[in-house]
Amino acid sequence: MAAKNSNIWNAFLRIYIGLFFLYAVHFKVNPEFFSNFHVKLAYFANHDPLWFYGIFLSRVAVPNAFLFAILIVMGELFAGIFLTAGFLTRFAALIAIFLNLNYLLAMYWISPSELGINLTFIVCELVLIFTDSGKTLGIDALF
Repeated sequence: MAAKNSNIWNAFLRIYIGLFFLYAVHFKVNPEFFSNFHVKLAYFANHDPLWFYGIFLSRVAVPNAFLFAILIVMGELFAGIFLTAGFLTRFAALIAIFLNLNYLLAMYWISPSELGINLTFIVCELVLIFTDSGKTLGIDALF
């Protein structure tokens, strides 16, 4: 009985995280996000106290800002749809961890809430990977 209840709660956690990514991506599907993304990346690169991530942002991400904007939108859309539907849940959770880890490294210094929300999401996504949350209220149950 307890295992069945935990599966329901894991499914709710999975659906919540998926809906959160879908909510976040809907703000990014506009031309302004794509045209101004290099400015945001440059800001993070110039203020980020983690030297290695600042170098990555300034030398790799800023020159390829449009590509990174597309990758972020596609990653959030993929994670959002697939986690909400419970399809390829473990893979979608890995994508979500990758996104949250990069958000954490880029923005943790802005406020404690940036650090807290991204760490919390990473821990929750690890729970999704190590449980069968896609098999409860999800498409993964069909496989």
